[in-house]
Amino acid sequence: MLDLCIINSPLFREINTLYDEDSLPPIGLGYIATVASNAGLSVRLIDAVADRIPLEDLKNIIKEQNPKAIGINIFTTNYELVKELIQSIDDTECHIIIGGLSTRTLYKDIFKWKFEGLIDVVFGDGELIVPDLLQGTERQHPYETKGRRRLFKIDTKSEYYCSDISNLPLNRNYFSNEPVVHPKGFLEANILASRGCIYNCAFCAAARSLNKDLSVRERSKKSLIIELKSIHEEYPSVTSIRVLDDLFLKGSKSISNAIEVFSQFSFQWRSMAHVMTFRGATSQVLLRLKDSGCSEIFVGVESGSPRILKKIHKTHDIDKIQRNLFKVLDSKIGLKVYFIYGFPDETEEDFSLTYELAYSLKNRAEQSGEKFRTSVFQFRPYHGTEIYNSLKREGVAVDDILQTDGDDKLSSLVGRLQFNFHSGNYSNAPMNVVRDYIHKTANLTSTQDWGI
Repeated sequence: MLDLCIINSPLFREINTLYDEDSLPPIGLGYIATVASNAGLSVRLIDAVADRIPLEDLKNIIKEQNPKAIGINIFTTNYELVKELIQSIDDTECHIIIGGLSTRTLYKDIFKWKFEGLIDVVFGDGELIVPDLLQGTERQHPYETKGRRRLFKIDTKSEYYCSDISNLPLNRNYFSNEPVVHPKGFLEANILASRGCIYNCAFCAAARSLNKDLSVRERSKKSLIIELKSIHEEYPSVTSIRVLDDLFLKGSKSISNAIEVFSQFSFQWRSMAHVMTFRGATSQVLLRLKDSGCSEIFVGVESGSPRILKKIHKTHDIDKIQRNLFKVLDSKIGLKVYFIYGFPDETEEDFSLTYELAYSLKNRAEQSGEKFRTSVFQFRPYHGTEIYNSLKREGVAVDDILQTDGDDKLSSLVGRLQFNFHSGNYSNAPMNVVRDYIHKTANLTSTQDWGI
């Protein structure tokens, strides 16, 4: 009998033919699976996203597997799907473990689910506590208990907290899509080099102000070099590495470390950075970054409106944003820039400023002869974030209008799903205007440049 079935939870109820977004290995779940296996437990990891498993099929798979325990992640956008999945399980002896950043807020709702068995909600690192929970040997008392519901907080005060993440073992065989076949044809492996973010974006559940009980942790350069060597040996056809951190390139020190690590290999590599990461970087430093294999940087600009940027705690000096990102493009490093339309109280004038900024970046990319891509979303309030809490205080029924279905009108307009979950329009502009600006900004990326 299978001890533990770990599930990367589904984003959609059915297979969505317009879904062509990033399908990346769930590295965090892979760590948990590997540690649990090393503890002597039999483990299977099911990736409902990568394998596009409809909800009903996933229910049947669980019945067939009949595991002793299920570990699953949960997000704002798929709360109802995960709830339905767990409530469909007939085996009351099955031990359910649920994790994810949103559990900080969602655990009280999870406690009310109609499932007779034990549900443990784990907020924070799951690697070290999961084997003990399954074996009934946990050395930490629950933070909160209600009947057969328990919440465990794995923060800096917990003995299960992974203060050093450099040596966590990872068996990549658990991933059905590793390495990833990029739409451009090359093979790409994925790594995590850190946990946590130093910034405080009002729309993000990883914001520093919300996670003061979780420190920002970085892996050692030695551990990264060892992992990259292992990837090269295990997957000799892999030519690219994607660093999946919330924020890999933070500033001059992280740029220097990345250059030192990746210069020892022939990989091209891609990662997230902040708009201010490159403020002090000289052209010589950026050339060294390029020579280390850096082919593309992902940056969350979000808006071109100083008013909106201030409200969401992002850099609001548009000239600085442009100067920093122009430097990246001029250094022959590609950019993928994220934009969001529809923040609370946002107007069409704000939309116009965002589009103007995106257009200026596209023009500079063309002048530099470098790749520029946009990834564009409609704002949706994630559980526990500053904006979510603010809307709740204002009496907005955000929980009542969150949906798991895609915005079909927007998806049809753009021609792809682009994670367009419909969560209501919080801006001061009509919905058709929101869709129009998302469409226009998405079109700043040509079809041939789509990819992950």
